[in-house]
Amino acid sequence: MIEITNIDEIDIFRSFVDKRVLSFDGYEETVKQIITDVKNRGDDALFEYTRRFDKFDPEKEGISVEESEFNEAVKSIPSHHREIIECAADRIYKFHEVFKPKSSFIEEDGAILGVRITPIKKAGLYVPGGKAAYPSTALMTIIPAVVAGVEDIQVVTPSIGGKANPYVLFVAKMFGIKRVYKVGGAQAIAALAYSTQTVSKVDVIAGPGNIYVAVAKKLVFGDVSIDSVAGPSEVMVVADSSANPEYVARDLLSQAEHDELAGCFFVGLDKELTEKVEKRFIELANSNPRANITQKSKDNAVFVYTNDLKIAAELVDEASPEHLELHIERTYEFMNMLNNAGAIFMGEYSTEPIGDYVAGPNHTLPTASTARFFSPLSCDTFMKKSSIVHFSRSGFERVAKCASDFAEIEGLYAHKNAVDVRLDGGS
Repeated sequence: MIEITNIDEIDIFRSFVDKRVLSFDGYEETVKQIITDVKNRGDDALFEYTRRFDKFDPEKEGISVEESEFNEAVKSIPSHHREIIECAADRIYKFHEVFKPKSSFIEEDGAILGVRITPIKKAGLYVPGGKAAYPSTALMTIIPAVVAGVEDIQVVTPSIGGKANPYVLFVAKMFGIKRVYKVGGAQAIAALAYSTQTVSKVDVIAGPGNIYVAVAKKLVFGDVSIDSVAGPSEVMVVADSSANPEYVARDLLSQAEHDELAGCFFVGLDKELTEKVEKRFIELANSNPRANITQKSKDNAVFVYTNDLKIAAELVDEASPEHLELHIERTYEFMNMLNNAGAIFMGEYSTEPIGDYVAGPNHTLPTASTARFFSPLSCDTFMKKSSIVHFSRSGFERVAKCASDFAEIEGLYAHKNAVDVRLDGGS
């Protein structure tokens, strides 16, 4: 446990946060080579990497999921599992529908000004496979694109041995997505960014993946848009003496079980509580069904005690966590002291796993302190804005002299003349 009593001591905590900042130095060269190879050789390179990493021959078996594979996937999933997924899908869909961005306009005397919001045309969605093939992630990635109105959605998902995860295929089929490809890694990102003979170039790439996927998204950004650059999962909990230490310890563990690099930060406003939570968390990490992971990830946990609410808020903004839970009495007051968090869970019954599955807001969130500038995946990820400017003659005359004079200040006389010719009524 670290004790912080004044703002100058935050550097102690900052050193732990800095260790979680994503470093791509050891991966960028390899990923650059993969991207260049796929860009230059198309399917030949994509198939070659798929053979190497996913252990099947795309030339013989193909990478496109066939209708029969979709149907087999649906049949293989127990009916009660389908009902659970459909329940979650309904809540996630409704939330994203309500918060879908909408065009807006204002009218002045002689002018209509506004922002027109439209969906992008083509999206590439990365849905992890293997041990991280979670149907919840498929829902959280696919639904915002569907609600946004994207016309052309392609899904890529790593498929070891040429078999795509049936739950991923079930979710894709639920929303009418037919273009699913059994490819993953940096090579899949490159295919979506630049196209191959099989995979088409898209406008936006979204969805979490491993570090090779994260690096690839970072490198292709600018040629396509991306949602964010994702890293290992993390949670931060702020709690006072009103908190239940068992609830808090188990919430921390729910993130620690994701993988060995998962991060857990705890800030206690009560010293006795902080000691109890730390002790219980370590007990649980050593004795749960995924102890092979949590016995390692528990070493990434940091427990801090402070009796100052302002210092606690500074610690949150310093960490800029993916998930933030507030187990305190003054939740909304404290929330308004903060700037940075991917998702904020308020109160002891708003446990983060509820957000993973059924709350409605997206669980694909910025990690590794990137909540300072990235936002959760949402319909916004798949939409873009156009400014709308419409002046009548009378509206133009109200502002034209100001525009003409401004152009003269900048020495842009063609700009000035384009305005003046209309003021003069010239042709």
